[in-house]
Amino acid sequence: MGPTGLLVVGTGLVAAAVAAIAYAVLGSAVPRISADRRRGTAAPAAPLAVRAYRGFVDGVDGVVRARGWIPFRRSELEQAGIRRSASTVLAWILLGVVVAFLVGLLLFQSLLGGLLLALLVPVVAKVAVRVLTTRRCRAFEKQLDPTLRILASALRAGQSLTIALSSVARDAEDPMAEELNRIVNENRVGRDLVAAMLESAERMRSEDFRWFAEAVEVQRDTGGNLNDIIDVVAETLRDRAEIREKINAYASEGKASMWVLMALPIGLGVAYSVMRPGYIDPLLFTGIGRLLLGISAVLYAIGFVWMRNVVDIKV
Repeated sequence: MGPTGLLVVGTGLVAAAVAAIAYAVLGSAVPRISADRRRGTAAPAAPLAVRAYRGFVDGVDGVVRARGWIPFRRSELEQAGIRRSASTVLAWILLGVVVAFLVGLLLFQSLLGGLLLALLVPVVAKVAVRVLTTRRCRAFEKQLDPTLRILASALRAGQSLTIALSSVARDAEDPMAEELNRIVNENRVGRDLVAAMLESAERMRSEDFRWFAEAVEVQRDTGGNLNDIIDVVAETLRDRAEIREKINAYASEGKASMWVLMALPIGLGVAYSVMRPGYIDPLLFTGIGRLLLGISAVLYAIGFVWMRNVVDIKV
């Protein structure tokens, strides 16, 4: 090949190289990964307040685990329908104590007022848990009769007891739905169905549901038609509920009288203080007055307990 041929071939190779480089730089490139995706999949940082709150709850949880003491057991929170850990509830109470102390300090301009208001927060929390527990247990009792009727109908349709409980739980409302789902789930993981039902009856403080669980246990051991047994149990529970409502209606007058009598001394003391300032000062600021006031407080508490036991009729 002559010099002219070599020059042509070289020029062609150089032109091809330049074209390849130009295509690589200016041509349609492969889609690139965005900068956001190249930064990784880590979750965005939470706000400072949220991180501080989580750190506080974790610290409270560490202290609780180290001390081995909590103001609310897990069973108490479950009975009240509170789906939070005991450490979280305790953290809320501590935050409420701090807020109440600051509010009392600003309102009363006194350290003692702030302390008294702060000490009131744990008491209110304990009372609130008990009120929620009582309300939830009463709602469970009211739902028991219609639940047993639907359960008997499901059994007549050919369903097994476990499937019938699951079907009723899907259509029921809380707390009945939650308890039935818990019974079914525990049975699915291998726990005895009657044992789960008895534990639920104890958790909900329901003597009627305990009867139902014991009836199921007797039927399982001795045989028989479970539909008829549930009908008999439901009718018995219905009669008991009717008697209970009548007794509560008859006892309501006594309960109203109890609260009137308990509010009367406090109301008279407040009324005298407003109408005639200084009228009850001897009772508050003298030795004999404080002694009489202390004796009256003890008798007041005894009278409250006595009247409450009189009007609290168990069925």
